[in-house]
Amino acid sequence: MVFLNWNSWKKNSSRANSPSKKGLGIAFSVAVLLLSLSASADVPVEGMKQADYTYVISNIKDYPEYVFLTSSVIWGWKYATIINSTGTFGGGYKLDSYEVHAIRASDFDRQKFLASRDEYDREIANCTDYCRDNPKIISSNLTLPKATSVKEIIPLKKIEVDLRIDGVTDEALKITRTKMLYYYENGTVQELAPE
Repeated sequence: MVFLNWNSWKKNSSRANSPSKKGLGIAFSVAVLLLSLSASADVPVEGMKQADYTYVISNIKDYPEYVFLTSSVIWGWKYATIINSTGTFGGGYKLDSYEVHAIRASDFDRQKFLASRDEYDREIANCTDYCRDNPKIISSNLTLPKATSVKEIIPLKKIEVDLRIDGVTDEALKITRTKMLYYYENGTVQELAPE
């Protein structure tokens, strides 16, 4: 026969079933760290400035039978635009990126696309209802960041990224970065290979 001492059992079982103060401290520290990282992701860093990317699809005129669109990586089709006839687009929330899409001009319903325009920027539309499940919209193979951070001491005016459409079919849109141009405040331009 085994006899248990109630106080001994209670003392041992409560230790086994309750988290230690050290474990709680570690969990709390990790939670604070994770929350501070997400809260500081959009906070300006001292000595750094935002540089927006401007994208130019150099051969967009070679594809007059298509309309080219952008959507947001973060918000999807809630922030969509039509790329203009010069192939130029850019700007937006610095932590977001673009996805580029194409649809045959004969299949594109401009009125449905623009039915729900942004009240502050009339070029942006929430076309979720029209675009999200539209099988005629073809997505590209690229994700394009909207901005980057550079040191304030660098006299950078803008960054232009040249893109080239390599092909469009009913199943695929192939786009390639061809070059990056860095424009400086003193008027010089530096060309680099795409990242």
